[in-house]
Amino acid sequence: MKIVLITINTPASENVGGTSALPYHLLVKRPSDVEVVVYSFNYNNLKAEKIAKVEKELNLKIHLLNKSENVMNMLNSKIGIIQRIFSLYPLYYYTKLHDTEVQQIKSEMPNGVWIYGEELSQVSKQFAEFKRVHCFPDSESLYYKRMMEQSFVKASVGLYIRQWLMYPKFVRMEQSMDNSSNIYYYLVGDADVQNFKQLNPKVNALFIRHPHYGVSHRDLTDSTVKLKLLIAGRYDLYMKRDADLMVEALLQWDLQEHYVITILGKGWEAVVAKLQCVGYDVHYVTFAMDYIEEIRKHDIQVVPISIGTGTKGKVLDALSNGLLVIGTWFAMENIAVESGKSCIEYHSAEELMEILATIPNDWQRYKAMAEAGRQAVLIEHAREKCSKEMFDLFR
Repeated sequence: MKIVLITINTPASENVGGTSALPYHLLVKRPSDVEVVVYSFNYNNLKAEKIAKVEKELNLKIHLLNKSENVMNMLNSKIGIIQRIFSLYPLYYYTKLHDTEVQQIKSEMPNGVWIYGEELSQVSKQFAEFKRVHCFPDSESLYYKRMMEQSFVKASVGLYIRQWLMYPKFVRMEQSMDNSSNIYYYLVGDADVQNFKQLNPKVNALFIRHPHYGVSHRDLTDSTVKLKLLIAGRYDLYMKRDADLMVEALLQWDLQEHYVITILGKGWEAVVAKLQCVGYDVHYVTFAMDYIEEIRKHDIQVVPISIGTGTKGKVLDALSNGLLVIGTWFAMENIAVESGKSCIEYHSAEELMEILATIPNDWQRYKAMAEAGRQAVLIEHAREKCSKEMFDLFR
């Protein structure tokens, strides 16, 4: 079976300049009878040497497409900014292939066309005669809807304006997407699928679990020494609100003798200083060259995600590498684990502190919970399993 992938970002083993890792990990463990040719707009700007490396790793050819003139004008000109504000649809919706590119792809004579990137619905319609599978991977209209429902958005004029502008654009686009019988949509979030179907009831849309990424398991710390606790991610909209609540609680609780804390990501300088001032042993890493190698040094990952949709790749990374994961509902959404058995979902900063205070005295039980989480992710989020489910849509 021969499939052409048309993607907004060039696949890479990690997210580089955008969501590039999901297609990579679906491709790297694809069924043996599936040949794939990739055509990429490369909006994540992967360098030529990196693209060559990916081609070798995935055993396929990557062709670069011309970036849309409409999109580039809206990105790079003053008039374009005005156009983006008043446009009916989100920016990359205005991406289309040139006729010569369409003909080149059709000359591949594929059995199907796989589109990656929600906003490429115009591109999808250029191949209406083919069986198509379109991966979002998340419903952006759901993301903005959730933003509107969160109280912290009301406190920020910038965020309020952004969601007010973007939400109707994505709603309009999702309502207009092709719902003919020869196209499937798959998303890595169950609520994302339900939201999409509410907007466009006739679409063939389904939830496929997000594959885990790299795995390099190690044994967790012995209970007689300090446990190594990790907080990973940028200090931004996605984590800031719940991270601030967590930090304020840590300042009030005396947990310094039980934990060594590592913060991995940008923007945490003030948080690190606050925790160090009250005696916490805090290591700050702004960037890890090998992310998996870095996280596997730890025992526990706390994930105070405040907003989001779909599946959170960093949570899968932690679980698949054997860390005990403690996170909000947003962090654990769409992952095949169960709170109290294979992870811990917390609902307030006070509850999180009570959990952290309990763990050192019953570490063996929590180590077993971490192993249960690892096994669940390795089975239910296996790359072979997720890839087969996706490519079976073409058969």
